[in-house]
Formats: sequence, C-alpha cells, structure tokens
Amino acid sequence: MIAADVEFQKVANAAADQFRQPPAYISYHTVAKVDIPGLTHKVIERQVETRTADDFAVLQDLPKGQRQYGQSFPLIPTFDALSYFRIDYSVHQRNAIAHVTTYDPIWFAPPHPSRPGIAVVAMTLRNYYAHYADDSTDAQTHILMDPLKPLTQNNTSSFYIHDLYVDMSTDLPTQVTYTGPNDLSFTIDYTVVDSHWLVSHVVYSRSFSAPLHIGKTSFSADVTFDQFAFPDTPSDAKLATSPIGSIPVADTTGHKATGEPQ
Repeated sequence: MIAADVEFQKVANAAADQFRQPPAYISYHTVAKVDIPGLTHKVIERQVETRTADDFAVLQDLPKGQRQYGQSFPLIPTFDALSYFRIDYSVHQRNAIAHVTTYDPIWFAPPHPSRPGIAVVAMTLRNYYAHYADDSTDAQTHILMDPLKPLTQNNTSSFYIHDLYVDMSTDLPTQVTYTGPNDLSFTIDYTVVDSHWLVSHVVYSRSFSAPLHIGKTSFSADVTFDQFAFPDTPSDAKLATSPIGSIPVADTTGHKATGEPQ
C-alpha cells in the first residue's frame, strides 16, 4: 500500500479530472430537510436542471410551486469536495444552505527531482498529515486527515477535511467529511451514474448561540440527490444560451463557511 499522502494526491487528481469533464447539462431531483430545533423544520423538494459550464440552473419547487433561476440547489452535483469552495447561507432564508460556490479543483503535478542525479523523490502534503484508518480495505480505503499549522494559522477558514473514503478501483472519493468548531460537520457522499461522479447525499450540521446568547441551538440540513439525467439539450430555452462564465478561480488557501448564524 502506498503512503496515505501519495494516495490522497492520486484521489485529488482523479476528482479534478472528473470535475473538469462534466456533462453539458444535468437534471436531478433533490429533497432538503432543514431543521433548527424549536425554530423551524422544513422540507424543500425540487426538480433542477443545470448548465454545468457556469452552474446556471432552473429550479422547480415540487409538487407545483415556484419556478426560478439561479445556482444549482443546494450545490451542483459535480461538486468536488476536495476543491476550494465556499458556503454562504442564512437560516432566515427559505433556501437555507442554498449557496455553495465552487472553485477550480486542486491538482498535484507529477513528482520530479530538483536537480540531476537525484534518484528518489519523496511526496508529502504541506497542509495535512494523512494516515490510513484501521477500517481500510483493498476495496475501499479510509484516510484520516489532520490539518497542520501552515494551513490553520492565520486562515479564516472554519473547517477542514477530516475523513476521506476512496473507491480503490477508481481512486474516486465515496465520502468526504469536514469538521470544525461549534460541532460543525459537513459530509458529502458520492455515486457514479453513467460514468459521471456525482453527489448523492449531503449532511451539514453545526451548533450556534441561541437568541440573546442564552444557551445553544443547532442547525442541520440533510439533502438527497437522485433521478439523474444528462440531456444533450436543455428542456428550458434559457439554459441553451451562452454561459455567463466558467467556475471562478479561488483566491484563498482554505475552505470557508460564511454567513453562518452566531
């Protein structure tokens, strides 16, 4: 078995390759269950069709609700959880956890010696200590990720990768989990449909101060994705126009969660 940090780099590159070769359009069904004990519990069900080049989507509330345009809800199914991304949401909005901005995926160049005559090149991760968990198998490995000081020091990001499960036959993640302060947890499950690597399930939760800072309450969003299809042409004419732009390039070295209630 290769070193865990080398395996992580292989997995990141495999995910990046998938992210850069998406289908032109994706349609899917999603159900989001949002819960804040004592304040709100709601279920948002939508049929979504997305133009992947710029994540422009038509969102139809089900069974017979509002039709609107915007970003994929709550994130584009081609989302690469090992890439840079940003979560913005407000529990006061109907779409709670509705805006996940994705950036260019991370990618590791092949190793090469710094000067002639070097026969061995060691690969390590600068920002994480990666090691295998005891439940790793030949079919699926489990990599534990411990963030290091060069990543966390002076970084405004509020959460970091903690667990990575990998299908060893494809080197693609089957599950990625982030953790952070205030009981923050963000878990993304994946499936492969017609050779496309896609998000199938997302769970986001954290605790925060209750009104007037009296005690704490919690926020959770449990979202499923299914009924995937990949049309050659979109059903909505607005999606057939030229893309506004491509996925933006990150200007940060960490993953951010902003707009969270305090």
